Amino acid sequence: MAPRWYYPAQMQTEFDDTDRAILRELQEDGRRSFRAIARSVGVSEGTVRTRVRRIEDAGALRILAFVDPSRLGHSVLAGVLVRCETESLDAFTDIVVAMPEVTYASSLLGRADFYIQAICADNDALWDVVRRVRAITGVRETEILLEMQVHKFTYRDVAGPGGADQVRQKP
Repeated sequence: MAPRWYYPAQMQTEFDDTDRAILRELQEDGRRSFRAIARSVGVSEGTVRTRVRRIEDAGALRILAFVDPSRLGHSVLAGVLVRCETESLDAFTDIVVAMPEVTYASSLLGRADFYIQAICADNDALWDVVRRVRAITGVRETEILLEMQVHKFTYRDVAGPGGADQVRQKP
């Protein structure tokens, strides 16, 4: 089973300025060598290697290839808000995260219980996903949010200047 990513109430590991600098370098280019990162940050290659391993082990870093689905013929991006019976949420989650079209899934508090992002080749494929979601036991209501144009999509803000670590600081 794939790991479930979530936002914990507090960070499990302390990160210093060197850790954040290494993370910024990796966010710019995840294939950059540890040697190049070390030169840029001003530490040894061994320090970069050790810190990256520690940050990965803490669950705060995953290095992967980001593929632009629109360049591969998957141009329909939609969000699906779902209201679900409380007793069905765990089973619903297991079914939805196994769907290959689902690229993001999260539990919510508010007018919906769940948010799903789906990337599909066309509207017919999206309609198939919506029908499958609606057929899951316990689903009461869905609302489809069809994204017409993406203006920004990044994960870089957290380790960068003004990112989440600065937001959490008390005045």
